[in-house]
Amino acid sequence: MSRNEFLQTLESLLHAVPEVDRREMLYDYEEHFQIGVENGKNLKELTEELGDPYAIARDLLADYHDGRLIPEKKKRGLGKKIFIGFSLFLFNGIFIIAPVAAIFSVIVSVWVVALALTLSPLVLITSSLLGYSYESLTVNFFASLTLFSLGMLIGIGMLNVSKYFYRTLVRYSRFTISVVQGGRTA
Repeated sequence: MSRNEFLQTLESLLHAVPEVDRREMLYDYEEHFQIGVENGKNLKELTEELGDPYAIARDLLADYHDGRLIPEKKKRGLGKKIFIGFSLFLFNGIFIIAPVAAIFSVIVSVWVVALALTLSPLVLITSSLLGYSYESLTVNFFASLTLFSLGMLIGIGMLNVSKYFYRTLVRYSRFTISVVQGGRTA
């Protein structure tokens, strides 16, 4: 296969791609032939190096449609965006806000418990030192150590839960915005 046949075949297989992007795709292969000839290779060797133009076109089209060279999609009209935005607002108001508020309340409550358990040794040790405790200092010390450890463990667990909750909210918000803008369909 000659250089021209190879490039024409490849160009015809990429006919669905807009002219600007097609030229950009073909430029690398034209350059490959030019450099190869300058280095003393014959056309047969060069076409064998490149491979089958059908396989190349399939890969280029797959890359093109994967978004590496994809042109911007047709934008939705303002009226359609308003309708979709209002619909999502109603959906979120009915089905999303109440569960999210409940989960948020539970997370805040558990954070308060973790903070209280972590700070409770101060109260136990202080009351023991001031003589307001009926337990010995040793019992109060180990109770304080246990409560502090429990508070720290709950706090570490809640840190992970809070991060997951935040990431999920951000991901859902991005999804909602992309639906309104036309990136995804609901």
